[in-house]
Amino acid sequence: MAEVEPRSEPEAQAPSRAGILLLCGGAFALLLTGLLLWWREGTRLFTDGLIATLVACF
Repeated sequence: MAEVEPRSEPEAQAPSRAGILLLCGGAFALLLTGLLLWWREGTRLFTDGLIATLVACF
């Protein structure tokens, strides 16, 4: 029977680390987008968004 070589540790953890970095990068991008919208629109964004959310629920 042929022996199978075990995978080394850095290769085994590379996909999960890349996935975590991708998720963190996406969350950071969403946060920056929200902050930019808040800076540009101010409280109007909150009240309009709140009203739109309530209307969508009912």
